[in-house]
Amino acid sequence: MKKIALLFTAVLLSNISFSQNKATNDPKEIKQIINTFMTCIIKKDSIQFYNLFHNDPIVWIGVIKNKTHEVMLKKDSTRKNYFESTYQEFYRLISDTGTDEEKFYNITINEDGCIAAVTFDYSFWKSKIKTNWGKESWGLVKINGKWKITSVLFSLESEKINPEPNRENGKIE
Repeated sequence: MKKIALLFTAVLLSNISFSQNKATNDPKEIKQIINTFMTCIIKKDSIQFYNLFHNDPIVWIGVIKNKTHEVMLKKDSTRKNYFESTYQEFYRLISDTGTDEEKFYNITINEDGCIAAVTFDYSFWKSKIKTNWGKESWGLVKINGKWKITSVLFSLESEKINPEPNRENGKIE
């Protein structure tokens, strides 16, 4: 009887272990969200862009890095080192004029099939000129089988004030 109980326990534990280690398509699906985000900026596709996000409120906060903030303080001593916005305001800002592009590299995805954290280096380009760069972090949730962005946090350094150091420009694989 002990052997049967041990065998049953071993089979049960191996099934639990196997089900937890099953490969998923989630990193691939999340990479598609990242690609779609970048493409929507270039193509000015508001419908697809808005569809990337979960229901409001979405946290959207940019923190201005020290060197850029110091220069800003010389012009306005009350200037905060951060700003809050929305994905809708961001899209309206970039959809108004010229060609815009945001490039992502050094992407890391951590997910468990229900929630995900995506971090990466970014650079933002307006009319083919790099305007700013920094680090970005997204929070995502999987609702009804679809990944949706719930938060966007990023640091911002002005390219004119402090040019971005050379980085390995990795592509999404």
